This record gives sequence, structure tokens and C-alpha cells, in this order.
Amino acid sequence: MTFYPLNLKFITTAALMFSVRIFGEVVLISEDFGGIATDGLNGKNASTFSSAITSAGGSSVWAAGTAFNADGSVDAGAATSGAAARLNLGSYINDRKGTATGKFSLTATLDPNSGGGSNFLSLGYFTGAIGLTDDFASDSNAYARATALTRVSSSNISEYFVGPGTSYSIDAINGRGLRTYTIVLDFTPAGGYDGSTNFGTIFFHSDNDGGTPATRTLNSNHSFQYIGMTRDDDVAGVFSDLQFTQIPEPSSLLLIVVAGMGIAVWRRR
Repeated sequence: MTFYPLNLKFITTAALMFSVRIFGEVVLISEDFGGIATDGLNGKNASTFSSAITSAGGSSVWAAGTAFNADGSVDAGAATSGAAARLNLGSYINDRKGTATGKFSLTATLDPNSGGGSNFLSLGYFTGAIGLTDDFASDSNAYARATALTRVSSSNISEYFVGPGTSYSIDAINGRGLRTYTIVLDFTPAGGYDGSTNFGTIFFHSDNDGGTPATRTLNSNHSFQYIGMTRDDDVAGVFSDLQFTQIPEPSSLLLIVVAGMGIAVWRRR
């Protein structure tokens, strides 16, 4: 079979693009909060939602308390009332533990702009369906894992939490005001996951930590099924630019092989 130069270039370029798609960061979910403030977030579809997550039992439809609006704004509530919003990932994360595709990143910008200084907005992962009137630290909620939070004004209070309640805090950076958080779960063998003594590593990063993420290695297995946001007590604020991505370990060998194939083909022209 004879390939013409244009076809050869196309094939090689497509192969390289395909390899980057497979081995580079892939956006699975994004939410641009492009709705209007008078509409609730509950029942709305995420702006982008991978069909692979749907196939794993996930759902693109937000389940959210009444405090969460479609434009990303969050209304203040009673002083003793929390609120949550979540997306169901099904078994997508858990199915990839121990593989080169088992690394995930959740990021969003949080801006708590009014309310009690010690109360917060949070972003994180959940092992079960957190109640829509809960916050991540509620006694009734045992599902929150790998959570970052920021307050209106209080200082000297931890930002990062491995689990529900303050006893699981791992960092104190005086989390307050507008923050962009990134929380990475690494279940890859290259990251140390072995399903025996290492059940994954959590990396917490914010635009306030000087580029040094806080980390914690999990010493027991957790089933990560949801991503979401919470509001504590009477805080109002805004969430924006939420993304959930997959970060497969790069395969340098494959990229070299694909590129080499392209060079060899062009040399034969």
C-alpha cells in the first residue's frame, strides 16, 4: 500500500495527538457556573461531564442544597445550618486504583465574602452521599475526605482536612479569603500505591502555600465516590472554575516510539 506525504503527516500527527490525549491530563468534569442567580444548582447538569464516568455509574446532575445557585453563588443560612452540593462519580476513581490512570485532580476557586469569620466554604472528595444540609465537619457526616476550606476572616485555623472533623487537619496556613485550591488523589503504583500499606496519597495545594503542597498518605482503603462543595453556617460566597481531571502517568517510551515512527516514515519519502 502506498501512502502519500500528506497522509503520512496526518497519520503521524494524529498518533502524537492521540498519545498526548491518552497520557496527558484529561478534563473529565468542568463547571463554569454559567446559570443565573435565581436558579438553584440542584438538578442542573455539569457543563462538561465524561461519558466514561456515566458508564461507571456516575451522574452529571448536581445534587445541591438550596443555598447553592446555578451561577456559583452561595446564599447565607442560619447560624447552625450547613449546605452541600455534590456530583456522583460512581466507581470511576475506585476502578482505577493501582493503575497508571489512577491519579486525579480537583480544583476550584472559593470566595467566602460575608458571614461569620470562623465559618467556611470547602471543596473536596466524599466517600458517600453527604447530606445536602451538612457541611464537611458535621457530626452526621462521615463521608468527607481530602477537603480544603477557606474562611471569611479568621486566622490560625487549619485549611486542609483528610477526613471529617478537626482532628484530621494536616496543615495550618491561616486559610481565609479568596483561594484557588487543587486537591490531587494519587492511586498510581508510581506514586507509591500498593493497596496494603499505602492506599493512596493526597496532595493539597492553594495559591497561598508558596508552591509547597501539603501531603498525607492514606493507611486504609477509602471508596471515593463523590466530589463536591460545602458551606458552613451563615457564610455566603462564590464558587467558580471547578474542574475534575485525570492525570495518567506519562509514557515516555510510547511517545518516543510514535515520534520515531513519524521520523522514519518521513525519511522514506
